[in-house]
Amino acid sequence: MIRKKKGNKWENCCVYDYQSQQIIIQDSDIYVKIYQEIRKGLEPIYIDNIDRCAKQQWGELLQEFGLKSYISYPILNKNKIIVGHLSFMNDKPVEFDRPKLETLFPFCGDLIAIDFSDKNETQHLKNMLEQERIYSKNRDLILFSLAHDLNNPISIIKLLSQYLEQNLENGTQKILAKKIENTSSRMKGVIDDILDFSNTRFGREVESLTELVSMEQLIQQILSEFEVIHDRTVLTNLRLPLNVHSDKNKMGRAFVNLISNAIKHGAPHKEIEISAFIEKDNFIFSVTNHLSTSHLPNTPDLFKPFVRGLGSKGLGLGLYVTKEIAKFHKGDVEIVREDTKITFKLWIPIK
Repeated sequence: MIRKKKGNKWENCCVYDYQSQQIIIQDSDIYVKIYQEIRKGLEPIYIDNIDRCAKQQWGELLQEFGLKSYISYPILNKNKIIVGHLSFMNDKPVEFDRPKLETLFPFCGDLIAIDFSDKNETQHLKNMLEQERIYSKNRDLILFSLAHDLNNPISIIKLLSQYLEQNLENGTQKILAKKIENTSSRMKGVIDDILDFSNTRFGREVESLTELVSMEQLIQQILSEFEVIHDRTVLTNLRLPLNVHSDKNKMGRAFVNLISNAIKHGAPHKEIEISAFIEKDNFIFSVTNHLSTSHLPNTPDLFKPFVRGLGSKGLGLGLYVTKEIAKFHKGDVEIVREDTKITFKLWIPIK
């Protein structure tokens, strides 16, 4: 930018946009000529009097512009690319201390270049974050749409396989029907995880918790469903003297996720401990299992979306969704590790 003082005001005479690589304001061809001459090199220009100027082209140019003295110092970024100039001009000769200016200008130029670079980098990061936000939103919408479209067909396959298993007489066919049911159940679980994940991302949640839910009855129902699919030993300790205000479907999904997680990642021949009770105005549901490997999971990462445990074949959404459900109920999910045992403790306030 070249500015000229007229009276008490400064006016823009020439402005060059480095992003579009073009002059966007041009008050006079002379200013443009000066600017174009400046950009030919990276060396500073010090002219105290054009009558003593060694460079004829500069003398002629400044004379045409009505100038007698001129200083220009290039501002370079870390890549040694010009991002601007410190320029001073006068229609009279000016005496200046060049050694002092040669010390001052690099310092000022570096400060301006750093500020310019920081602003550009900040804008670049903002653009990248916006692109990532749009990408993430589109990805979530695609996931939700796919899961929504697949939900009904998978549910039908599961129901038909259950019907076939109950009505077929051939033993081999009954076994095949059972395998279809188990496979469709796993697929249904993945789809439910995606739908729950999308709901938490898009804010599709119930507005108020007016339903009083019998947590003990809900847990017993879920455990009875797991008994059909798995043969794991489950030790239960349920002490629930009262019902809890909550979203029944969401809490049921959270219980299923925690139990499924224990079955998938727990030592196969060790029991699973499930407890549910009221303590200090909180409803608490905990699942404890023995770790199947000596490798302890990185606790903070377990609740991130799409982070899967070793050997997991799921999408890595179950624990993320569970924590979001707890947070929606003003609660949380905590992890307690002791030797080879790991406990997931979900709690929500009952008041």
